Amino acid sequence: MSLPFWWGINVLQDNLSNFFFWREMAENPKILAAEANQLAFEQNLRDLKPIRDNQIEDLEIKAKSATSVFLDNQGRERILFQKDIDQRLPIASLTKLMTAYIVLENYDLAKEIKISKEAVSQKENLGKLKVGEILSVEQLLYPLLMESSNDAAFALANDYEGMNREKFVELMNLTAQKMNLENTHFFNPTGLEPDEDKYTKDLNYSTAADLVKLTKELLKEPLIWEILSTPKYTLYGPELVNTNEFLGEMPGIIGGKTGYTEKALACFLLVSESPKSKGYLLNVILGTEANRFEEMKKLLNWVQQAYNW
Repeated sequence: MSLPFWWGINVLQDNLSNFFFWREMAENPKILAAEANQLAFEQNLRDLKPIRDNQIEDLEIKAKSATSVFLDNQGRERILFQKDIDQRLPIASLTKLMTAYIVLENYDLAKEIKISKEAVSQKENLGKLKVGEILSVEQLLYPLLMESSNDAAFALANDYEGMNREKFVELMNLTAQKMNLENTHFFNPTGLEPDEDKYTKDLNYSTAADLVKLTKELLKEPLIWEILSTPKYTLYGPELVNTNEFLGEMPGIIGGKTGYTEKALACFLLVSESPKSKGYLLNVILGTEANRFEEMKKLLNWVQQAYNW
């Protein structure tokens, strides 16, 4: 019997407190303005975060170009670190992120592709494909993104019904234009270099800034991140092993893509959760002779320490 009584007393007290609070506010507009300003200040402070801690020294990173961009849960972005982000550089197998996007936007994922001899003859036999093997488009996306298979990239660009390399590359560049990737151009779907690729004398190139734009579009494609976040996968017999060493080792990793050629050097694009789960960190490292995973760790650690979240 006492519970309803005390509940009624509590409600009365709350109502009286609200009444006296708002009466005081009405009789003292200065207090009301100060309260509103305080709320506005707190909101502005939240909007400003992360805030740079100037006691933490600037980061020195061993790469030709690098960036870390904070993308919050409202879609707003802010550059936290940048080094020559508009410098055009070869991007090696980061190319395959656009390859995967073109496939998802234009292909029937259930359609089957017969692996050709020419596909399997591509340099670096990653993905473990076999001549005459029949796989679906969706299945081929796994070796493409997990092991950076040039065989899979060739098969998707050339062996899909009604598609060939020239049409595929044209789609890649048209899509780059639509995404406003002003400093990006593709000559092939793999990222192979001229001495490795008999079809072209040019290098696929982009910038760290453009790759961030591309990544924002890729975040709309759940299948890409499902694949990029998979450490190991047994799909069609042989086990596929993701080239991203961070998977299973570091918390908060959404997914990433590695790349390497002699001219591009080591490249790494990584998406991770931001501190306090406020959004994403879009991180890009291009053209490093150092260990790309160690350099990326330095970048991630610095972003957490150099900003107040």
